[in-house]
Parts: sequence; C-alpha cells; structure tokens
Amino acid sequence: MRWTRDAVLFVIMIAGAFDSLVYTWVKWFWRTAKADLPAWRRVAAALGFVAVVMQAGLFIASWTRIGQDHVLFGQWARWVLPSFLVAVPLVLAGKGSSRWGLLSSSIVLFVVSFFIVLSA
Repeated sequence: MRWTRDAVLFVIMIAGAFDSLVYTWVKWFWRTAKADLPAWRRVAAALGFVAVVMQAGLFIASWTRIGQDHVLFGQWARWVLPSFLVAVPLVLAGKGSSRWGLLSSSIVLFVVSFFIVLSA
C-alpha cells in the first residue's frame, strides 16, 4: 500500500485525537485537587468526558459492520452530531488542561466522522 499525503495527514489527526483523549484521561483520574470545582461543574465535566469517549466509540464503530450496511450506517450517522453537541458544552464546564484536550479531541473526532458521513 502506498501512503499519500492525505493518508498520512488522516493518521496524524486520528492519532492526535486519541492521544489527546488518553492524555486527558490520565490527567483526569490522577489529578489531586478535585475539590476546587463546584459539584455541578465536576458532574458536567465527567459527563463531557463520557460524551467524548462515546464519540471515539462511534468513530471506531464506523470501521465495523456498520460501515458496510446502509441501514446501520444511517443510524450511526444520526448519533454523530448529537454526541458532539452534548460533549462541547459539558467539556467546557471543566477546568484546566484536560478541558482543552477533550475539546480538541471532540472537534477532531466530529470533523472526521462528519467527513466519513459525507463520503458515503
């Protein structure tokens, strides 16, 4: 297989998105000062993390049987935008570098998933 510039850029974008998600996960669970946020912001940020993980799961699912079946692909495509619209405001409720890592991961995963939907 010959790698084109587009394929290399795609791999770099996806690796960056998942690297950002792993970085945020490590920062999130190993953070020592969790009490500096009000309870509603902690809950919102935790739900935002779950929403971004759901986006990553949707992205990975596009390469399974879902990508080959038109009915399943249509159902998959209906979940891409709502997961992004839920993730962004919830992620912005967080604080610190983990917020920006989750936000960048969410945006990249949404853009790539959106282009997958357009290419079908």
